[in-house]
Amino acid sequence: MELKKNLIEYLVWIIPFSKLRNRIRINSIFLKDFGYRINYSNYKDKVKGKKTFFVRGDWAVNEREFKNNYFYNFIKRYYLPDLSVSYNPDIEFFAPNGKRYFLEKSKAKIKIFYTGECVSKNAISKVWSEYSDNCVNDVDLSLGFDRLDENKYKNYVRFPIWINYHFGEILEENFTKDKIKKTIDNINSAKSKKNKFASLVASHDAPKIRTEIFNKVSKIGEVKCAGKLLHNDDTLKNEFNNNKIEYLRDFKFNICPENTISDGYITEKLFDSFRAGCIPIYYGDENIEMDLVNKNALLFYRKGEDNSALLKEVEKLNKDDKLFEAFQSQIKINDSMIDYLWERREKILNRLENLINERLK
Repeated sequence: MELKKNLIEYLVWIIPFSKLRNRIRINSIFLKDFGYRINYSNYKDKVKGKKTFFVRGDWAVNEREFKNNYFYNFIKRYYLPDLSVSYNPDIEFFAPNGKRYFLEKSKAKIKIFYTGECVSKNAISKVWSEYSDNCVNDVDLSLGFDRLDENKYKNYVRFPIWINYHFGEILEENFTKDKIKKTIDNINSAKSKKNKFASLVASHDAPKIRTEIFNKVSKIGEVKCAGKLLHNDDTLKNEFNNNKIEYLRDFKFNICPENTISDGYITEKLFDSFRAGCIPIYYGDENIEMDLVNKNALLFYRKGEDNSALLKEVEKLNKDDKLFEAFQSQIKINDSMIDYLWERREKILNRLENLINERLK
């Protein structure tokens, strides 16, 4: 089946100012929906009798790109081989972009919500914070960062984005606990090459914390910035083909603050540092991942407080190779993560399988 492009949304990209463009993209979701309906009239006969899937509120610019959605491909591979992308779907996937109107009015038989962004009241985007309830009363499966009571909300599974980044095959059929253990061991044994002092890889600094840490750490040594923020280094792209982990292996330290402080909001940034073997200079939820992560294996920066002790520690570790080796050699991730991740897997798979068997077969 060949899907047509949603020309209405493409027109937005003529606007040269990103903030205005993104505001229009989000607020004009009704126009985008009109484009989807026009497209549907061209292919609806081709999907008759098939189970269908649609992405709502995602950043994709046309329905063709919906086929890149992980859940579309996963469900098609393991449960519904004839699954096709289509407006008016059996399964509808929602992200924290655009209007909730479409989520609440959806007639899909199965509704899935997933967020890779913080959606709490502290979220850096007001659009995201509109989804602060993780849509638990509006969807059949909700996946997010928040530590909700999963016994109370049977349709919610905490599934932070670092799981996708570092345990990306966890939902696959042949995945095992041994694979989780192997990944954890690789992270715990990772060693920095210690060729350079510190790095910062970020595209923006909405909360202004990244620039603050950069300015203070730069007084100790040169901080390389390979992202859009404070850009002064092209080697991530030119020498490492945008492989962030390989790039970070060159550094002793990595400045990796979250963009929001919220209970349970931990992204891939901290784990990227661990996996590369460099010491994280971190700012985020102080609970981190409870007993899963060794808090002594990172340096925790606190905004608005006196961080002179942390900066002295960075300076000392930078100068003393033996101290750095001892710090770096600590266990970063505890084996308790094995059962935690396996529980995430089982809850998601059981929920999905039950929903598909009950409503689509």
